[in-house]
Parts: sequence; C-alpha cells; structure tokens
Amino acid sequence: MTKRAFVFFIAAAVLVMGLGGLYYYSRGQQFMVTMGQTAPSGEHAGLTLIIDPGHGGADGGAVSLTGVEEDEINLAIALRLESLAALYGIPAEMTRRTAMLDYPGDATTIRAKKVADTRARVALINATEHAVVISIHQNTYDGPGASGPHVFFAQTEQSEAFAQTMLEALTTGLQLERPRTSARVPRDVFLMNHIDCPAILVECGFLSNPGEEALLRTETHQLKLAGILLAGYVQALDVLETRCFN
Repeated sequence: MTKRAFVFFIAAAVLVMGLGGLYYYSRGQQFMVTMGQTAPSGEHAGLTLIIDPGHGGADGGAVSLTGVEEDEINLAIALRLESLAALYGIPAEMTRRTAMLDYPGDATTIRAKKVADTRARVALINATEHAVVISIHQNTYDGPGASGPHVFFAQTEQSEAFAQTMLEALTTGLQLERPRTSARVPRDVFLMNHIDCPAILVECGFLSNPGEEALLRTETHQLKLAGILLAGYVQALDVLETRCFN
C-alpha cells in the first residue's frame, strides 16, 4: 500500500470508529480508501514518533471554561494517538502516559518540578534515534472569539515542512475555512528549542471558546484529532525520512 493510500485507510478506520464526515484531501482529489486494504507492517520502523502530551503533574497548563486543566485533554488526545499508531504498526513513544509525574527529590517547588520534567523530556527525545516529535497542547485567548488549531515548528531541519503538511491535514480533516499559518515556535518554549530532531507543536483548539472547549472534552473529537495527527505524520514521512536517513 502506498503512503497516500495508508493515510486514507487511517481516515476510513476512524470513520468506522464513529467519526462520520472525516475525510482527507490529496493532490486535488477527495476520496476514501475502503476497509478491505491492510496497512504496511514495519515499513517505517526506522523512525520513532515521540508523542508529547504538554504539561502534566504539577503543571496543569491552561484551564478551560469548565475548570478542566489543559494537561488532561492533552493526555487524552495523546493516548488515542498512541493507540492508533500501535494499530498501524507505527513505532511511537510517549513523554508521559499518566497525569502524575515522578520528580527528583530536590525539585520542591512548582518551577523546579516543571524544569526537571522538561529537561527529562528533552533528554528522552535526544536519546531516541531518528525521533520525530508531535507535542500536543491547547490554546487560550482573552475572549471567546478565537478558535481552531495552530501548528508551530522547531528550528530543526524539515520541521517547517512537517508543520505545513500537518496544517493541511488539520485544515481538511476539521474543514477549516480560515486556517492559521504555521509559525516558528516561540523562543521561550524550552523543549522545542532544545531538541535536535524534526518537531512540531500543535495547539489543537481554544479552551476559551465555549463551543470548541465542549468539543475538546469529548472522546469523539479527541479521537478525531488523534486520527488527523497520525494521518498528517504519515503524509510527511517522505520529507521526514529524507532528513533522518540522508
């Protein structure tokens, strides 16, 4: 099966899991692959997808309109992404898999705990050969009007191209009318500025928007986002493999 067909196979599988209306666009054609095809096994074993659920532990991140902390939603989407990756034989690791985190004994303040956790994630990523990172976050704004995902890219080679491919997948999968342009990750995001592999940070939506916040708390939308993130990753494999293996 080709990479392009595999992307649409993922979409079809997510549809069967209850996400009616999800589709993808490729090279000017809009179509779905049938469930009768099988995914390639181990075709991209050389790359490892590192899934980074932002925040966690002492760092809850932003707080939604209903009081849900960002780190909970990030982890829910990340775990679904990990499960989909496993379903299709795509090597993946998580920077955290639980809400609680273990900290070194000398990390006694919230700041110290955040620093220790971030440095541990950086060490894990940089120690993983041929790693590719998707860091999952949620956005917030002073007011209810802002909505939609935003994709940021690290300064490392092929990260910008990866971000553009992911933006296209999100635009089509979520049927966005006015998608935000992908942008360089801010300098104050320590993790994204201290790793040496292709990496993107995806703000999946705005917790300050009532309608979007309600969607982001549902399992259906979390699974939909996970399917789109995996499809965007698969679509970008040619570019990512060029960086990692040439």
